[in-house]
Amino acid sequence: MAKRRRIDTLSRRQFSLIASGTQTRPQTIYFDEGGLHPRGEDVLRLLRAQGFDVWLARCGPVCTESPNNWYSVTGAATKPVMLLQSIRIDGKQVQDGYAIRLDNTLPKRDPRDRDPGVPGCR
Repeated sequence: MAKRRRIDTLSRRQFSLIASGTQTRPQTIYFDEGGLHPRGEDVLRLLRAQGFDVWLARCGPVCTESPNNWYSVTGAATKPVMLLQSIRIDGKQVQDGYAIRLDNTLPKRDPRDRDPGVPGCR
């Protein structure tokens, strides 16, 4: 699989972008923030406000520094995708990480992953 890496600045925040797959058919795109920013942003709410349906598909392990939750994202004019949201909280600051699986599949399940509706998975 080919991987390409790029660092961009968006709204004075630095992100690392990595795509995996082939050059003609990327499979997963990773967005990782290089620093912290003030809490309060809600990417999932913004997607919903733009008309996307966002549903919790799987929660990551409980005892990690960042929640690693997968969401199903669908829209009327777009193909469905799976979105991983990983947010590290440090007091009033956060650091975001995302992965978008363009083939709309979840990765292999970690034995510690939880399904929606299980206590603590919301």
